Amino acid sequence: MERLIFKEEQSFRQSFFPWIMLAGVLVMMGSFGVAFYQQLYLGQPADDGAGDQELIWSSIISFVVMCAVFLFILSRILITEIWSDGIRYKFTPFVRKMKHIPLSEIASVEVSNYNPVVEFGGWGVRKRFLSRKTAYNISGRMGLRVIKQNGSQILFGTCKENEMKRAIDKMLHNDKEKYSM
Repeated sequence: MERLIFKEEQSFRQSFFPWIMLAGVLVMMGSFGVAFYQQLYLGQPADDGAGDQELIWSSIISFVVMCAVFLFILSRILITEIWSDGIRYKFTPFVRKMKHIPLSEIASVEVSNYNPVVEFGGWGVRKRFLSRKTAYNISGRMGLRVIKQNGSQILFGTCKENEMKRAIDKMLHNDKEKYSM
């Protein structure tokens, strides 16, 4: 009977990225606020000759787009579960249903240090088609690297490396007990 050994949930809310996005939104709102004040209250038109309507609409559209991007990034959640029969994962909104890597498909698995920018080009869902590597990560430099029997690799970022190592050991130990009877 399968049982859950370890579960980790990560989101961009836990990283520095939302603060950078929020700073960008505030700077944008501040610059539009200055433009509104100059053009609508002081009567000094913008240098590019934009009228009041253009200023209002460009402000609204820019604000809505920035807020949509901000909310989209905040909605991303990586769930990694170690079960006695394999590894399950989901990275909303890209991978909506829990995916399963059975123990029988795993050639090797390790928790190790990696460089997300050099190896995968950053954080998020990253695929390297020529090398058959995929990364699901939110932040940091520690990850669970799974090499499958078919040669493909999947890396899951983790903030709980010690707990992940213990869970992997339990998963592999349970498998050996299952077949040693």
